Amino acid sequence: MYLKQYNLREFPFAISCDERYFFESPIHAEALANMMYTVQQRKGMVLITGEVGSGKTFLSNLLAARLGSGCLSVLVKNPPQSGKQLLRALAQRVGMSVRASMDKLDLIEELEQHLVRMQARGRLVALMLDECQDLTPASLEEIRLLWNWEHHGHRLVQIVLTGQPELRQRIRQPHWEPLRQRIVLTYHLGHMQPSDTVAYVPHRLRVAANEGGPTVMFTPEALQEIHAATDGIPRLINVLCDNALLVGYAKGVDVLGREIVAEVLRDMTCWDLRASSASAAFSE
Repeated sequence: MYLKQYNLREFPFAISCDERYFFESPIHAEALANMMYTVQQRKGMVLITGEVGSGKTFLSNLLAARLGSGCLSVLVKNPPQSGKQLLRALAQRVGMSVRASMDKLDLIEELEQHLVRMQARGRLVALMLDECQDLTPASLEEIRLLWNWEHHGHRLVQIVLTGQPELRQRIRQPHWEPLRQRIVLTYHLGHMQPSDTVAYVPHRLRVAANEGGPTVMFTPEALQEIHAATDGIPRLINVLCDNALLVGYAKGVDVLGREIVAEVLRDMTCWDLRASSASAAFSE
C-alpha cells in the first residue's frame, strides 16, 4: 500500500487506542487530567460523555495505562446486562475464581472481601465501563450499590462511566438521583477545534513515520476541508485521512490537496457528508 511510498512504518490513521498517537487537544487533555486526579485521589465516580467517535474509549484506555502498576484497571467494554453479570466481570478481572454455581449474595461477600485485601496491600482498583448508555436499570443500580463499598473510610472501587450523550440525559431522571449524587466529575467531550484538526493530522503522520519523517503532507486547504467535513470528530478524521492517503498513492502524489479530500468524500464514504463548494469545484 502507501506505507513505503510515504516513508511510514505503520498506518497513521488506524482506528485503535495506541497511546503513542494520543493528541493532547485542550478538550482531551483536560478530561484526562481530571479523570486521573479524581481516580487517584478517590474523590468519587466519574462520568464522561461524547458523540460517537469523539475519543471516549481512547481516554479510558489511556487512563488505565497512565494510572500505572499501582492501580488494577478493569475495563469492561460490553455493557453488562444484569447486576450479577457486572459483579462477575469485576470479580474475574481482579483475579477471583468465580464458580458458575455461586449465587449473587455469596459473590458479593467474596468480592468485597477480596477488594478489602487488595486495599490492604495498597492496590487501587478502577472499574471503567464503556457504552454505558446501554446499561440495564439493574446494572445501573448495581453500580450505585458497588460504589457504597468502603473500608476504613476508603472506597474499594473507583468507577468511571463513559457513554454517549443520552446517558447524561438518562441519569438526570428523578429515579436516578441517588446514583447522580455519587458522581463528582462529569465531562462532555466536544468536537476538536479547527486548529486542533490542523495539528492532529501531521501529529499522527509523524508518529507513524520512519526516520526522516513522512514524505506526504496535506495542504492547509485540505486540512480545513477535513475539519469542515468531519466537524472535528477524531474517528471520522482518521477514516477520511486514511482514504486520502490511499487516493494519493494511487495518483502518485505526495502533496494531498482539497481536490483529493473532495474525491474521498464523494466516492469513498457513507456519512452523507459533502465537500464545500470550493472543494466541489476541483472535482468537476
